[in-house]
Amino acid sequence: MFNEDIYTLDEVAKHLKVPVEAIQAEIASGRLRATHIAEYVRIRESDLNAFKGDIARSPQDRELSSDRVDSIVLGPVENFSHVWPDGKNEHFLDAREGVATYLGASYHIKIGFTTRESAGRKRKRSLVLINRYPTVEFVSADATGTGQMASIIRDRSGRQLPVGAPAPAEYANMRVGAYRDVVVGPGAPNGMAVICDPNEIDTMLRHGLIRYRYREERSQRRPKRESQSRP
Repeated sequence: MFNEDIYTLDEVAKHLKVPVEAIQAEIASGRLRATHIAEYVRIRESDLNAFKGDIARSPQDRELSSDRVDSIVLGPVENFSHVWPDGKNEHFLDAREGVATYLGASYHIKIGFTTRESAGRKRKRSLVLINRYPTVEFVSADATGTGQMASIIRDRSGRQLPVGAPAPAEYANMRVGAYRDVVVGPGAPNGMAVICDPNEIDTMLRHGLIRYRYREERSQRRPKRESQSRP
């Protein structure tokens, strides 16, 4: 017999003010312990308290990695346009859209590809939008987009990570290196970057989710609307 309070999925979700799907993802990842009785899932009070103690810690104190992206559900959608603050209307092809669950929260995600001049030549680029905010861009070595692509890494304060600096823990399972190892040309940023192949959509989205989460943290510390400048 249990000698402590027992909760259903709905009760835990209501208590934490998150969707039931987020609780299921935490159970599946092993971060929240649960008891299965036939087809029913129940959470003990002690396990819930232990989980709450973990999420109460600041992000800097947690052992985070890109694996904390619990799920990405993505599908093809119509090509789209994005209007930048300077009024430039840019068209993106091969678009995909969906929902991702990261650290227990759900995010609307969208990605598309275009070609734009950068570092002295035309290059294939991808744009990742999280909750409709342009969060990161990946840039390829040339316009064919058949080679590797790179996207600058910024720390929690929004500062560009210099070459040789250790990447934040969230990037532990991603390939990182110097941005100029991929994008060579005048004006190319000199910093650390996520490096991936053009078909590694999950990597691009994970990078975007990490950067968006950093932005959320900064907003909580200093409430201020950030303009939609280029990532």
